[in-house]
Amino acid sequence: MIRVARGATGFWGHGDDPLSQVDVVAFKTACHIVARSIRATVGEVTPAGVTPSFHTVLITGPGVRSTVLCHEVVPVVAFAASPPQAGAPLADFTSPPAWADAFELGGFQLLEVEELSMPLAAADTSELAEAELEQVRYWRPSTVGELMFNWWD
Repeated sequence: MIRVARGATGFWGHGDDPLSQVDVVAFKTACHIVARSIRATVGEVTPAGVTPSFHTVLITGPGVRSTVLCHEVVPVVAFAASPPQAGAPLADFTSPPAWADAFELGGFQLLEVEELSMPLAAADTSELAEAELEQVRYWRPSTVGELMFNWWD
């Protein structure tokens, strides 16, 4: 069973302390380290904001085209087969490539497809704040990936 960390939705309640943000500089640095190691380039980082709940970057090179997603609050990285479309749920998660270890060295956990596609009903959501649970009840994500990488406002 996967434990979904507090902050995974990107929401907090009015009386709660704001959630700390992932170090975007550390994410960008890891992207550049990875790109150098595979002779690829890093596209512009699309930042998280009110929506989406994640930063996105495209890494491209010879035989490589990988969309990297970094959660805004929880230090996790996921990979998708194609760049996200604004407002659309992400459904094309892919396994972390062999070259993704630089993200772990930068303090990020790599998420596997099995974790992201796990039905939310099978995950442990006990760490989520009440404000997050309200959002889950409203938006009704069906998987852990839909909960973590979202366009909720």
